[in-house]
Amino acid sequence: MDLKREFDMHLTRRQLFSLGAKGIGAAALALLFKQDGFSFVENEAGRDPKTGGLVGLPHYAPKVKRVIFLHQSGGPSQIETFDYKPALEKLHGTELPDSIRHGQRITGMTSGQSAFPCVKSLFKFKQYGQSGTWVSDLLPHTAKIVDEIAVIKTMNTDAINHDPAITFIQTGFQQPGRPSIGSW
Repeated sequence: MDLKREFDMHLTRRQLFSLGAKGIGAAALALLFKQDGFSFVENEAGRDPKTGGLVGLPHYAPKVKRVIFLHQSGGPSQIETFDYKPALEKLHGTELPDSIRHGQRITGMTSGQSAFPCVKSLFKFKQYGQSGTWVSDLLPHTAKIVDEIAVIKTMNTDAINHDPAITFIQTGFQQPGRPSIGSW
């Protein structure tokens, strides 16, 4: 029995990001409560002066001081950077299989196309670091430090256009107007 695989199967990616978005919203709400005088802590005596959090929490010494969130809207495609897809080598030039689109509607940008061919990456991929992360030749410096960064390849959305998909990934909702990562 593979315990890691069994653990991974208990929570889908969609559930993970939905829960994560709710957590981000809860953090934003807590901050708003504090600003409006409705803090969950009755007085500042319950706060740790070093961290600003509740006294005694967390029960371990935090190591992370900062998080840099990069969302490269308009950046290179994942197919050209970290998302190695060896099957695209074989499918290159063939029509996109129905099993991929699942009858999903076509975007305005592609509505005039008569064909939807599969296209392989223009770059070669190799595995780097102890993690064995696939990185294309397009990112030689990143390949050298791949074990020092986090590459998230599990985000997805039902939105077929980029803007609603980006809004969903950053807020947990396709419609704009919700707090997003880094908004407070």
